[in-house]
Amino acid sequence: MKKLTFLIILLSFLLSGCTFFVVEEDSEEYVALSNQYDNYILSDINQLENFQSFINGVTLSSSLASVMIEVKVYSSLGLLLETRYGSGVIFHEDSANYHILTTFELTNVDDRQTISIEISDYLGRTYRAFTRRDSSELGLSGIRVAKNSQRILGVLAIADYPPLVGQPVMLIGYQRRIINALTMGMIIEVNHNEDNELINLKTTVLSDNFGNGGVMIDMNHEIIGIQYEVENGFTYAHGLDVIQAFHTYYLAP
Repeated sequence: MKKLTFLIILLSFLLSGCTFFVVEEDSEEYVALSNQYDNYILSDINQLENFQSFINGVTLSSSLASVMIEVKVYSSLGLLLETRYGSGVIFHEDSANYHILTTFELTNVDDRQTISIEISDYLGRTYRAFTRRDSSELGLSGIRVAKNSQRILGVLAIADYPPLVGQPVMLIGYQRRIINALTMGMIIEVNHNEDNELINLKTTVLSDNFGNGGVMIDMNHEIIGIQYEVENGFTYAHGLDVIQAFHTYYLAP
């Protein structure tokens, strides 16, 4: 409880400085969104009771969509070559399956190799999973797991609006080898390609490579990033346009 209180106080202190982030952008839509966000930070999430409500929502709802992923890679002769660990998030469901979003690197193998995938849910219960569709270009992979009527898991929606520099984010994943570890930080950089598509985020979230595939959510509990790298103390995530493009590709016939 003391640790949680400290984190809450620390986050409140950090959030109070969010207005020091300056983004140069001239469009009316961006300015309007930025003003709304500033008001949100100052009047809503910066209030302790609202932050506590957000944390409760994460632990009781959002984290039910997070999974740990174990991938065993075998040679053509059936010899175990390596075991990989990462994170994932349930981003879609149908009548028979949950569909999990993770990084391409976690499930990628060459033509001479095969893999077996096992996921663990928020309670540590295990399931056999299978790759359904992946994309080296987008850097993401989608795997499916059959539903169990006795085990209800969560599903997170993808955000409709892009995140901003200075916005707080929550990472849910397997970082530090802890199932459903929660780590909070801020977005310090958003990067776009030549088509103005948001391709990645640079954040202050503390994580490690076991967190790759972990989901970054905003204060609305919606997906805004998927972790793919940790370098020099910063955690990087695939951006919203990449995630939305993969979602469309994944669900295509």
